[in-house]
Amino acid sequence: MAHLWWLLLLVAPAVARDVTDEEYARFPRLYHLDDYSACLSQPDGLYCLGTFHLAPLKQPHPVYDMLKEYSLDRHHFNRTQLHRGYCVSSRCPSLTERNASLRFERCAAQWARRLALRTSLSRLSYCRTHAQEFAQAHSPAPLDLPQKVFLYVVGAIVALNVLGTVYDIATGDHTKKNPLLSAWSVRSNWRRLTASYEDGDPRLAALTPVQGVRVLLMMLIMATHSGCIHDMLYLYNPRWIEQISRHPVLMIFLNGTSVVQIFVLLSNFLLGYNLLLYSKSNIISYRLLPYITLKRIARIFPVYMVVTGYAATWWARSSTGPLWAPAVGAESDVCRRKFWSHMFFVHNLLNPEEICLVQTWFVAVDMQLYVVAALALLALLRRGRGARAALAALALLSCALNGLLAYAFDWKSIMYFAYPSALKTMYSGIPSFSWLYQAPWGSLPACFIGLLLAFLHFDLQEAGVKVSSYKWLRGSYTWALLLIVSWILAGNYVRQWEAPWFTASYVALERPVLSLLAGAILLGMVNGLEGWLKHLMAWRGWHAMGRMSLSVLMLHWILNLSLAASRPQPIATSLLSVVVDWTATSCGSYLLAVPLTLMLEMPPTRLVSSLLHKDTKQA
Repeated sequence: MAHLWWLLLLVAPAVARDVTDEEYARFPRLYHLDDYSACLSQPDGLYCLGTFHLAPLKQPHPVYDMLKEYSLDRHHFNRTQLHRGYCVSSRCPSLTERNASLRFERCAAQWARRLALRTSLSRLSYCRTHAQEFAQAHSPAPLDLPQKVFLYVVGAIVALNVLGTVYDIATGDHTKKNPLLSAWSVRSNWRRLTASYEDGDPRLAALTPVQGVRVLLMMLIMATHSGCIHDMLYLYNPRWIEQISRHPVLMIFLNGTSVVQIFVLLSNFLLGYNLLLYSKSNIISYRLLPYITLKRIARIFPVYMVVTGYAATWWARSSTGPLWAPAVGAESDVCRRKFWSHMFFVHNLLNPEEICLVQTWFVAVDMQLYVVAALALLALLRRGRGARAALAALALLSCALNGLLAYAFDWKSIMYFAYPSALKTMYSGIPSFSWLYQAPWGSLPACFIGLLLAFLHFDLQEAGVKVSSYKWLRGSYTWALLLIVSWILAGNYVRQWEAPWFTASYVALERPVLSLLAGAILLGMVNGLEGWLKHLMAWRGWHAMGRMSLSVLMLHWILNLSLAASRPQPIATSLLSVVVDWTATSCGSYLLAVPLTLMLEMPPTRLVSSLLHKDTKQA
């Protein structure tokens, strides 16, 4: 019954009513698209897409005044800017202007005059003719060098997997095999993908709920991005977005973007715990740093760069439609321009306002903080008990650093600017998004908290402590999930306070508090505390899906945006349509992640591990 209540809250219309339905019906449509395919099928076809600024032809103009007043509300789109896709050749055939953009502008002006309004073209996305569309369909542009290189890379990957699989099958299961070839066996990698922890180590078996947590987080991220993409494109019913943005429950998605910090927490927890286990039987030195860094790069880099390479080369050529070029084509251009900064994991620091695959900021931050965490661990592991106090101090200092930076540069939590108009441009021009949300220092507290939790977990296991015997630990574990949801929903009240000292303090606390609450759940689950959440997260069915998280993370944005941008008409958005896109994207991402993980992520990881195994023992 409680779940039904939350659903009704989300679906119900917003309480606030800014205009009546009759008044709203007088507004010009915010988005409009003429039939793209029919237009460009005609020999004289000309289709243009762009944004127009509105102004009244004469004063007073009650409807325009209402539009301006309506647009002042942060929950509303700017209604004095209209977005139009016109078949200029059929809508305004009488125009003889040869300049396509001027013809488009005059065509829009003819329509606006009937409403006593004046339009000026503020942004032209494109003007496309029948000849251009015909040429693309029947004689595509020749492949450029990056597109050819991408095909060669894919061909080499397929060839290596075929060779490795044939070798693996031919040599049988009981032969000592060449690790360079067997690492590329699809059959062998499938067994690894679907297996439990192979050595039966109870320490590692205790970490099985981590895979379920990864899958849950990925589902939440894909659901959030499905809603974001609707907001970014042309909408048939933008008022639904404006109304639903007022709902308290929506704060789970607006403020809940901080749950990405749990990925940072998990990554550094596993790094710290594995190094602590390694230190029990090996000498720890700085010679380990290049080895563990290389292993991390070997796991992330191939999938990350091949998907980014596809986005930079072939993505824009994969479909067409009125919104394809301004959505997919524009992002593909950014991917091509920033390809080299992606390669070195610094794209979130170089021109961060230009975004190629929005989720890749996390990949860069994860790699940047991995090096920081590894250095901190190698320095602290030899300090004994002092390492715990040092990590706690570093976590507090990183919180203070973010608070001071936020105060100095007027940065705010994402919920302060997560409104429809800002989300439409993926927060373009908002420094808080570029220099706090996507920056490594914004995730630094979660990094140190993850390392500290690794020490706590290791100490509990070494001491043989039964966590279930501590009532306060059981209480923290029991209430942590409810407190996480409450902390996120509290954003509805927090964003009413905009004093600089308050917003800076909230920046300092928001992510660390959520990380600590998530850490309480993690410690409870991996230390034997039972409950419905642990049983759900430890389900065997999540194991393979959790191991494919990197591939799913990289693929889902491309699939979701392609699905939405290929539609020929504005999106009739609703809870159902968002769920449909989310479901389709989730299924497609996990299906494509299987070959990507087997053929591209696992082979280099196994290869580097086998090559470095002897050296790391000596290090």
